[in-house]
Amino acid sequence: MRQEIPYRQMELGDASSGAPPLSPNQVREQAEQARLRIEYYEAQRAQYEAQQRAIEENDAQKNLFNAGLNELGMKLHNAVSRLERELESMNREQLELNRITECLRRHLQILSALQPQTWKPTEYQERIAEALPTLERAENDFNEAYVGGHHYRHTDIMRYKPGSDEERRFSPGVLGRQLLKGLAFHLPLFLLLLLSWLIYLIIIHF
Repeated sequence: MRQEIPYRQMELGDASSGAPPLSPNQVREQAEQARLRIEYYEAQRAQYEAQQRAIEENDAQKNLFNAGLNELGMKLHNAVSRLERELESMNREQLELNRITECLRRHLQILSALQPQTWKPTEYQERIAEALPTLERAENDFNEAYVGGHHYRHTDIMRYKPGSDEERRFSPGVLGRQLLKGLAFHLPLFLLLLLSWLIYLIIIHF
């Protein structure tokens, strides 16, 4: 069984071992060294704990930053995707409106070139008959352009047809009926004049 060494014997040395006893100064020196070692180890432990806390705080800040970064990135991604889809939809509608505009503009140029004020009275019936198909095509394209006006999401310009709230006083159909009425009115007169001219020719030759 191991024998306990008394405290004073540890402090002053073991006389039975032959080692000289420690002097009070040596004891104080050893105690001071022990205290310094303890303080050193405590400082090392405090430094290690401070480093661990700093690492944990950095990890927490990094995780918080990454979470905010991911959230903001997802918001921007969704916004960009929605804007791209919206721009594509707007572009499709713009291309369609450009096509309609060009079609109606061509009809307008054709109609402007008719210039009925320059027609001679004797050409009215023939020129009107020739122009009627042109007017009908313009009328059909005009109506067709406004048929699907309600499917546009970015503008309501095609929802309201110009002149739709007014009484239609002019159309190819109305003009055709007026032409027929004009023919019905002028045809007897024309036949009468032709008959008179033939009688005149017969008289002067006999």
